[in-house]
Amino acid sequence: MAEGVNTLPENDTERALPLSDWLAIISDISCGAKDRLLIKHLADLVLAIALLRESGRKTGDPSHATISDADLATVWNMIRDTLLSDLFRDSNVRASRSAQGFLSVPLCSIVQNGNIEELFRLHVWLPDEQRGVPEFAVHSHQPFAQSWILAGTGVDHSFDVQPTEDRTAATHAEYKLVWQDAKSTDESYKTHQISSTVKNTGNLVRVTAKGTALHTRNMSYSIPATAFHRTEVSPDTLHATLFFFDASRGFVKEAPVLGPKDLHSSTQLRDPGGISPAALATIVDAVRSWEILMEQGEQHAQRAEWEHALRSFSHALSLCGPGGSLPESANYKNVALGKLGYTNRRFGRYETAEGYLKSALDGLGSTPLHVELLGELGVVYRHMNRLEDAKREFEIQYKIAGELKLEHAMCRSIGNLAMTNYQLSKDLLPLAIEQLKERIHLARSIKASVGSGEQSQAIIWETIGLSRLSLCYTACGLAKEAITAASESVEAALSTKDPTVVAMSRFFYGRALYLSGQLEQALQQFNPVGTCTPAMALCKEPSEEHLGYLRELVEAGVDLDLVDQHGYSALDYAVFCGDKQTENVVLDGLRRQFGENANDKLLQRQREAQVRKCYRELFQESLRPILLESRNDVNHLQHLRRVYATSLAADEEKTSVFDGLKFVWYQDFVRNGRLPRSNHGLTQRYHDIKPELAPDYIVFISYRWINGDPAYVASPDDANHTQYHRMIRAIEAFIDIHASINRERLGIWLDWACIDQDDPLPGIAALPLNLAQCDTVISLLDDSYHSRSWCSVEVMIIQILRRSYQLHSWYEHKRIENTEHWAIQEGPLEFEASVAGKSLSSEDDRPRILFLERQARLLGRA
Repeated sequence: MAEGVNTLPENDTERALPLSDWLAIISDISCGAKDRLLIKHLADLVLAIALLRESGRKTGDPSHATISDADLATVWNMIRDTLLSDLFRDSNVRASRSAQGFLSVPLCSIVQNGNIEELFRLHVWLPDEQRGVPEFAVHSHQPFAQSWILAGTGVDHSFDVQPTEDRTAATHAEYKLVWQDAKSTDESYKTHQISSTVKNTGNLVRVTAKGTALHTRNMSYSIPATAFHRTEVSPDTLHATLFFFDASRGFVKEAPVLGPKDLHSSTQLRDPGGISPAALATIVDAVRSWEILMEQGEQHAQRAEWEHALRSFSHALSLCGPGGSLPESANYKNVALGKLGYTNRRFGRYETAEGYLKSALDGLGSTPLHVELLGELGVVYRHMNRLEDAKREFEIQYKIAGELKLEHAMCRSIGNLAMTNYQLSKDLLPLAIEQLKERIHLARSIKASVGSGEQSQAIIWETIGLSRLSLCYTACGLAKEAITAASESVEAALSTKDPTVVAMSRFFYGRALYLSGQLEQALQQFNPVGTCTPAMALCKEPSEEHLGYLRELVEAGVDLDLVDQHGYSALDYAVFCGDKQTENVVLDGLRRQFGENANDKLLQRQREAQVRKCYRELFQESLRPILLESRNDVNHLQHLRRVYATSLAADEEKTSVFDGLKFVWYQDFVRNGRLPRSNHGLTQRYHDIKPELAPDYIVFISYRWINGDPAYVASPDDANHTQYHRMIRAIEAFIDIHASINRERLGIWLDWACIDQDDPLPGIAALPLNLAQCDTVISLLDDSYHSRSWCSVEVMIIQILRRSYQLHSWYEHKRIENTEHWAIQEGPLEFEASVAGKSLSSEDDRPRILFLERQARLLGRA
């Protein structure tokens, strides 16, 4: 197979098979069951190495190997599974400690006459502070080398090295390398080494730094033969790469290591300290998963999708617990805690944010992360109106940032310090203005700095600095200067992806216009449609300062009933943050806006906002952690059902908003002869049943109401009980292919029985939560099923759950084409359900459907 992958002529690449075809070939290898797994792992390893080998060789730019992120993930998964397999465990392949501090695992080696022709290794720098002997960090390689980054961050430093006979000018001496294995010690390369020794040749050189390059996950880079470099990895983080030495792209016999001028030799023992290749693979995979979640959270945060960001960061934190496989470094946990503090602050949950940030700061020294978290804690204190506490944190942040030469942290801290001074005293206004000018200058300097990697963040810092400068100018009575600064702020903010930053800039620009008598122009800034408004931005982060601004908006007559791109209003954000003063100001504004019949509309808006708040809290804090647990046993969803029942019972507010899980025993359903209504006495409350008597399995029935008359409420079924009989046929067919299901311990969920038909709102509100507790959804398909909104939203929910957690299943019961027979089969995982344009018996239900659609999207993992 390796030969097939690697020996196609250059002019015959059209015959090359895609990776998916090779994977299919591997899966179809014919052999006995005993050897199948062994051969699969061996074939996977060969295919993974072959793909990397060719991706490196066929690119015109050797610094960038042509392999996609998805293919690199597939390659790593194959290598990981092989390292975890019996094939590797039973081999003599062991990890070894490099002189550069990393642990290496040889995956494939071709050595001829003591020279490397090809060598693939996994390199892992653990967060164990072992980074080799720094005096011997600068080195070169005999063969050309290509590297693919699997996880973590590393900085590659390159050097210009020139020989010299001037001992004073010389910075290093050249050392030659010899290896020892169980058989011999000489200059021939050994794949399985016991130790390596470098010996001073007496050749003196002068070393000059040439450049640096930052390497992160999914990047690739190359190092020519004899090129001198060293890799820098933070001692408290993991960095992992797949490294390929390829003599076909360059080889030199003499590739020295550089070291002290006066030392004779140095020996590095290769003992890995008991760490196995399998353990390394597990740790690398855990860090990759953590990084992906953190990256997803960052992407959501950049788009101000705070609920999704909270979900990703919470999942990342769950990997840092005792049951996770992350290395024993507080760094990963501290970063996740810090991001959760930041995200909760953007939600206005300041006490929660403070707790996360204090936990993250615990035990940190003077590091960039420490500086970042100090600033975030200061912002939280400022929003809590604890101004002296905020000033203390910002001053400490500015001092440490200066000591560490962190220009970005200095920029952020001086701006926040200026705003705190503005709030503390009018006497400090001149100081605040000067500090804000420094903030804007630093932000523009960072933005203009090529390769800083923080241009987008610098734009946000500049935007905020200009907005706050406008505020200070207004306080000084300088209206023209205030309008100019705020206008520049909006112009800068529009280039960002953060709707909240744009909204705050619009607020300060609109405020400057409003205070100068330009009401119409101000309202254009205050009332943008379909995105975050200034009122929403202020409600997201309630504080005394923001409360005052919000009152100004109410007096100006802004539209407080607008919704953003997520369908949420200012009232929704105020209710979720739990700040009654902010909520009351918004309600006052809505009352003025609605005029007649305001009370009815206000009650409706308040209930919707309360439902959204409770849904976020219940799912994010109680249910989602259970879904994310790495236990894939038959009791997983039973555990979820018990947690939901307990969480609901412990919170009166949520009990008033959501129904508990209900079901009908399948045997009772069969005996009933028709669809039971919620008040017919067959509906069971899960909370009332002892755990040992609870159903083992619950099936959710998704079907279309076919009575034809929305006003006819005796049953959603027709006079022939068509849907009832279909449900029994579908469940029996499902049981036939799932023999482990016991009919006597089987429960079913259907809306007519499990949603109180006389008070349906709590049941409708809880639909996504209750469906998540069912093991399977069975859809009774007909020609109209997918055209109905209620059916579509139920399919959307189960598809999100299936893809995210692999705990649920979805089956379709439908007529076999051109026959009178019915069949049940698993629904396609790739099917995308949508409620857009779908039919409803009553358009009054449209807001409920749209609400459920939004809530359903929060159920997912990503």
